[in-house]
Amino acid sequence: MIPRGRRALLPLAYGFVLAACTAVPDAGGSAAPSAQSAPSGIEAPSFPPEAVDAATLTAYDPGLPLDLRDEAEPRDEEGATVHDVSWLSPFGGRVSAWLVVPDGEGPFGGLVFLHGSETWRDDFLDEAVAMAHGGAVSLVIDAPFARTGDDRRHALSDFADPEDERAMTAQAIVDVRRAYDLLAARDDVDPRRLGFVGHSWGASLGIVLAAVDARPSWLVLITGRPSWTGFLATSEEDWVVRERERLGQEAWERYLRLMAPLDAMTEIGNVDASRLYLQYGTADAVVPAEVSAELIDAAPGARADLYDAGHALDDAATADRVAWLVDRLDLAPIPAAVLDEVGLPDR
Repeated sequence: MIPRGRRALLPLAYGFVLAACTAVPDAGGSAAPSAQSAPSGIEAPSFPPEAVDAATLTAYDPGLPLDLRDEAEPRDEEGATVHDVSWLSPFGGRVSAWLVVPDGEGPFGGLVFLHGSETWRDDFLDEAVAMAHGGAVSLVIDAPFARTGDDRRHALSDFADPEDERAMTAQAIVDVRRAYDLLAARDDVDPRRLGFVGHSWGASLGIVLAAVDARPSWLVLITGRPSWTGFLATSEEDWVVRERERLGQEAWERYLRLMAPLDAMTEIGNVDASRLYLQYGTADAVVPAEVSAELIDAAPGARADLYDAGHALDDAATADRVAWLVDRLDLAPIPAAVLDEVGLPDR
């Protein structure tokens, strides 16, 4: 089985939320600019420097080729096979991911996992393997900043270049949406039984995913920050004050203005909250209770559970979200011994 301990990194854990309308963009939708060349034959048009809506930022042509590749020999886990795969991103480069396929013939449910701001795809691999025991095919992707070589996009918190950070964030959403394209192309996946799991930064981006793409019917959002720009605008934390002073007020306000369309609290009203399961910790120093309450209060109809735990939550939260997804995606129950092998995000 996948080792219980996950990659030990401290979560920066800010998450900003994109949003827009629930309709999937037309096939002719444009994509945000890329820091590197787009795939051959694919143009990534640029956007004006000032803020545009999130629907435009996360639009793409679903007819673009995926070019799915196995990057290494698959390996067998108990109840599943794990493939190291990649596919083309409309924003340039290739998306790296784990593809976890259950034993058997299906039809299976489908899940996409997205990690937090200072981890990578290994963060959710053990949970994806556990879900395979219930009959779910999972794609566990690397965010653009977590990839390697020419496929890596710029880091987070790029206050001096908000256009680049905005484009990277939009790419993350589009790459998740392309993961659902990939699941839909599989004969063994039931397209009516699709879900999403995100932690921290990945959870925050799950809100815009719910806003712009109806295919994931059920979304688990673990300790996502309701508003990144709202936090920056009001915080007196030392590092925030230093960054604000370093940039100057005009550049700081421009960053907030460009990133504001990607916030949760701007667009949560465009999401059918009954699709959401929000999980937060009452001992979370990154997203404290008074902050998490903003998103919970703005999403009536969502399931929302609080745990006496920190930003990674605890085993009870893991068991609760697994049980919720098993029920919603019509999966088989996950054995307790399998759940015992699942670690916590960022641990």
